[in-house]
Amino acid sequence: MAAIWVEMTCPEHGLERFKIKVIKKYNVQKELIEPKFRTKPKHELSGVIVGKDVGNNEVRQYLVHYFREAGMMDKVLSMRFQV
Repeated sequence: MAAIWVEMTCPEHGLERFKIKVIKKYNVQKELIEPKFRTKPKHELSGVIVGKDVGNNEVRQYLVHYFREAGMMDKVLSMRFQV
């Protein structure tokens, strides 16, 4: 897992694509899935830190849950893994 490409509809630009990095760490809990936020210029999601036993489906489910809680799930068109 290297990254997840997300495509969303945007009222200003029409279509917006961005990459969310998947960072696999070995010195954390095996099942950990934790968001990593960019602080400047805006506070937004830049990556996901995962443990060594976390699979692609679990990361995808976490991001779907994250976007649903943020109220942006209806704008997401696709999420693709870049291997």
